[in-house]
Amino acid sequence: MANERPAAPRVPERYQQVLALMKEGKLGVAETQARGLLTETPGDANAMALLASVIVERGAFEEAKRLLTEAIELVPDNPVTWLNLGRLLQQTRRWGDALDHYERAAALFPANARVSATLGQLYQRANRFADAEMQYRRTLEADPRPMHLVSLGMVLLRQERIDEAVETFQAAIARNPKLSSAYGNLGNAEQKRGNIEAAAAAYEQAVALNPKDSMSYVSLGLAQLRLGRAREAIEIFERTLARMEPERRAAAWLPFARAQEFGEMPAGYRAEMGGLVTRATLARPEGYDGMTAFNAALAAALQDDPTLVWEPQGKATRKGGQTGLLLDNPREPFIAFEKSLRRAIDAHFDSIKREPGHPYRRQVPRTYQLDLWGTLLSEGGHQHSHIHVGGWMSGVYYVALPPTMGKDEAHDGWIEFGHPPPEFDAKFEPQTIAYEPREGDALFFPSYLFHRTLPFSGDTPRISLAFDVKPTSWRD
Repeated sequence: MANERPAAPRVPERYQQVLALMKEGKLGVAETQARGLLTETPGDANAMALLASVIVERGAFEEAKRLLTEAIELVPDNPVTWLNLGRLLQQTRRWGDALDHYERAAALFPANARVSATLGQLYQRANRFADAEMQYRRTLEADPRPMHLVSLGMVLLRQERIDEAVETFQAAIARNPKLSSAYGNLGNAEQKRGNIEAAAAAYEQAVALNPKDSMSYVSLGLAQLRLGRAREAIEIFERTLARMEPERRAAAWLPFARAQEFGEMPAGYRAEMGGLVTRATLARPEGYDGMTAFNAALAAALQDDPTLVWEPQGKATRKGGQTGLLLDNPREPFIAFEKSLRRAIDAHFDSIKREPGHPYRRQVPRTYQLDLWGTLLSEGGHQHSHIHVGGWMSGVYYVALPPTMGKDEAHDGWIEFGHPPPEFDAKFEPQTIAYEPREGDALFFPSYLFHRTLPFSGDTPRISLAFDVKPTSWRD
């Protein structure tokens, strides 16, 4: 019949045996058999890919990468092998290599939805939203499932094309009324255009469809807070922190919601913040004569960084520029900086005394990923109050500071904690605490602490490196 799909290629029996062993968790036996297959047919690209899929389970990433690369060289028109290598590059956080790899794959397989969707995600991660939009539209041509409409709507929203984003999320819902992520993102878009009641209704529907969706649940609390329903918001934030994993926004907004209800910040809030912010002086990395020379190298590299964007969309920076993620394509002097920073972070983690139930001190990371980016502010430059939703601990390292920075009572150019974001209509007097930046020092703080950079005057730029710690495992 004309509409019948061609039968999938039959997997050889010995390959099936290896796959069955993997499914049963017998990885050692599976690896032995896969290596035997490759020994018998050393030029078999499929055998190489099969062995790579086995050994990646035990963390043999470099050998798996070599095998998949060689398999692609032998049979370059197999999209599955390209996807497997791409996943490996993502798994090992080689984001720059992964982006390059998927760009080549997209040129070879322009109609492959999995390739274009993944490339869209990588562009989105790199804040290249127009490029991501193009890939998601290409994905929808090959695979019109509503989940891809949600991805498209998200990058439209990041480009401030709010009405288009709303229409896209609504189209996804029309195709699948049970897609909770479409409702959650629709709520975000409705908030952006000021329809708070509509946003709250969308978040409620998202949570009804997926009760474990803590992001939409907290967003519902934020909508209630903006609607003047502080008590309802407090209950949502408290319930989230008690029953779910610590959610950055719930921890950030709970004190402000309480203050909005009672007219003043909770007692001891400033002291609590002061106990959560830590100053650390980084040690001189190997290969540099001193911290002055090292900071000069960092400043030069940041000013010349090809990913530097002036007032990037969707960021808190004003009258300044921000780079992309500097460890996606590691290079000096950022490689040396990462090593020095990790030593300081690990020492800080050793000093944390755990407190059961605390949103920050209840756990201490054992291993973690590190996101790093640079910020360059010109005269009058600042960052409005914000939190780092994707981090657990965040921080800033001061590379170069203008001589006009404030001293003592004058806080020009300082970092300040505890002020609500500018769009929030606070009915209380904020309690804040400010810290003087010092070249060569880093400040560590929970990612849920609202913080902002105060404007400064002068021709010399204020240059810093910001970072997020993302735990991958916790200490016993």
